[in-house]
Amino acid sequence: MRTGSFDVIAAVECDNDAANTYAENHEGVQVIEEDASTISFKEKIEDRFGKVDVVIGGPPCQGFSNANRQKNSLISGNNQLVQHYVRAIEELNPKVFVLENVKTLESKKHFFFVTSQNVEEVRELGIPIRKERISLSAEDEATELVSDALGYKDEMDLYRIKKEGYGLLCTLLKFSRTIERATSYVEKKERKIKKLFADWEQLHRNYWNEHWEKFYSSSKEILRKFVEEKQAYAGYYERLKILVEVERVIERLTELHKNHIDFEIQISNSRVTAIADVFSVKDYLEHKFRALGYATNKAILNAADFGVPQTRERFIRIGIKKDLIGEKEVKMPSRILPEGDYNTVRDAIEDLEELETSILADAPEIQSVFREGSKLAALLCDRDLISNHVITDTGKTAKERFEALGQGENFHNLDVSLKKTYSLPDRTQNTIYLRLKYDKPSGTVMNVRKSMWIHPILNRALSIREAARLQSFPDSFIFHGRKNSQYQQVGNAVPPLLGQAIAECLLEQLGMQSESSLVNDLVIEGVEEKGLQFEDRGDNIA
Repeated sequence: MRTGSFDVIAAVECDNDAANTYAENHEGVQVIEEDASTISFKEKIEDRFGKVDVVIGGPPCQGFSNANRQKNSLISGNNQLVQHYVRAIEELNPKVFVLENVKTLESKKHFFFVTSQNVEEVRELGIPIRKERISLSAEDEATELVSDALGYKDEMDLYRIKKEGYGLLCTLLKFSRTIERATSYVEKKERKIKKLFADWEQLHRNYWNEHWEKFYSSSKEILRKFVEEKQAYAGYYERLKILVEVERVIERLTELHKNHIDFEIQISNSRVTAIADVFSVKDYLEHKFRALGYATNKAILNAADFGVPQTRERFIRIGIKKDLIGEKEVKMPSRILPEGDYNTVRDAIEDLEELETSILADAPEIQSVFREGSKLAALLCDRDLISNHVITDTGKTAKERFEALGQGENFHNLDVSLKKTYSLPDRTQNTIYLRLKYDKPSGTVMNVRKSMWIHPILNRALSIREAARLQSFPDSFIFHGRKNSQYQQVGNAVPPLLGQAIAECLLEQLGMQSESSLVNDLVIEGVEEKGLQFEDRGDNIA
């Protein structure tokens, strides 16, 4: 939109808060608040608005890793959205598309299962297929129990524990890594746990045998002893781990069967493994786009190279119809800032430190105090009022952590006495309780409320507006919805300045011009002083 050369007509967004934010900030754009996996793009977009030239999308794609066996789901529904994005391209047949995703999209951990529903297309497109070994169980006792259930794998849905019971076991395990947390959590969930105990004899009744009966009877007694008497925590925790392991395997076997995936089971060395045919997301996209008539190129772009005060790396693929580009190679955006001249956290948010924050999601707007600053600051401060200068409410322990950390430090720099609320402090990510450095770009902005990012010099959490500035959103872009949703919307976004760089790159290849220029916005002034040199390409500066 900043280029003035694109007419954005419609957006598909199923999250209500994100849809409202998009609609409020894009006047005249039709927001289709539906699930992208179920709609007909032709009916919802082309039949209503006419031919579409460009499709832009960032479908989430969660990579599978055997190391992450704590996930409840084996097959992520998010991964299917990549295929529905491709379906949008297929139905709308645009001249150009842009696909944005995680930088690891082309790694081996991002793959689709071969199913009876897609095997014909995979063969027609010539997509390479490989075998994937999926560890289902590695616990001795869990493996023994699972072996009893494998004879029922084609009917597994009839035999598994009720969904709410499985969910409760998973959350009990999650909050039971220390006796203090376990005690507190079972007290909160006492009613639900008693309901589970009341239904206990009904668990897996359809293939009950002496082995299962003995295991589940003893499990109930072990859990009851801790829940009701607060005794034998160690036994309680160990039994929970086995229960969850067994139920997770049964859930995953059910998933494989329901999704029409052929698989073999291998049992060896106390380990249950499923072996299935898969194909990589990378190969799927390359073969599919080629079949649809697109020339494509791809790159991992660092948002900091394009003026964003954040070192955020994302995978970008651009496709242009072959009859438009001919034999030319599809170009990707070229960086406009060298690493030594990256915009910093200070450039983005320093003026906001004087303004009072609120803990209310719908806090009233406040008057800006911006006077002067970097070119980035001038670009982002495009109105006199500041909205969304809202922070998460913090308790006594969080504030003590804030006060203890210097710029660039995180949770691991805290004294042991300030880590006690975490069950596995050594496994905490380096981004948790991170105090930002004023004179460096930030790291990748995600949901900074969950990560508890700290202002560089103030002992408070980073506000929604500050996180938005780090993403390069101007102050005129206002976020709506619940507080956590606003934080999440900011973290999910592609930085607008990176988006502008991609848009300008597209226009150049289509023989069109942009009304704005990212280089002019961020670099031209002060070029001589910095000693930077730019190649003049007529109307463009590269």
